[in-house]
Amino acid sequence: MTTYIIQSDGDPFEKRYWNDFISNEWPEYELFWQKHVTPLTNRPSNLHFKDDATLISEGHSVEDICIAQLHYSILRHLGHIYGLLQNPHPYIDQLTEVFVRIVGAQDIAFELLERYTNPGGYDPWLPKKRAGILGSREAKSKWQQNHSCPLQDIRNYRNHLVHGRMIPGVIADTYYFPGIGREEDYFDWRVITSSNTWQAEIGHSLFPSISIGKEAWEKTLSYLRSMWTSKLLT
Repeated sequence: MTTYIIQSDGDPFEKRYWNDFISNEWPEYELFWQKHVTPLTNRPSNLHFKDDATLISEGHSVEDICIAQLHYSILRHLGHIYGLLQNPHPYIDQLTEVFVRIVGAQDIAFELLERYTNPGGYDPWLPKKRAGILGSREAKSKWQQNHSCPLQDIRNYRNHLVHGRMIPGVIADTYYFPGIGREEDYFDWRVITSSNTWQAEIGHSLFPSISIGKEAWEKTLSYLRSMWTSKLLT
């Protein structure tokens, strides 16, 4: 069987992101892609998935297609985040987008991991439970429940950015905002706006926006690498 490589055989986004970050920060993406994605496609004729009859004849299923689609969806979130983090001074709206997309990537990863490790437990095309049949929402939630809610600090920060009052910050040499886990310390904006003591909090509870975004990125990529190695590539 031909072993394909992303540099020459991936789609345009995969080739681009290979050079940007996959090769150095998530090489497990290619290993899983080689083993579980490319056999489902019509390569070398084209990149698209095979029809059901062909898949079944080769020992695959629509559940395999579901997992392959999830795998690629994680990458597309991460690729967009990588682009946002090339700005050394992301402002609040960009930082919010980083966290929205990174939690999206986490959600999809949780679903993929649960589906892969419990084959047959979830319908591949249902977004949530219907007529007693479990779907995507239940798969994601089950993984979180069974694994102590991984990356929850990042997810809490995202929830605060999206569902709470606007997070306060300071403009100095760059944008400074409360760090991950310190967002609740600044519910009252006056902690910053009515005091000059914020300078003493730089590096303690206030951090450059780029470092906050990169912390979320690095923790998420570390988790993906660990889980892909221990759960998907063994």
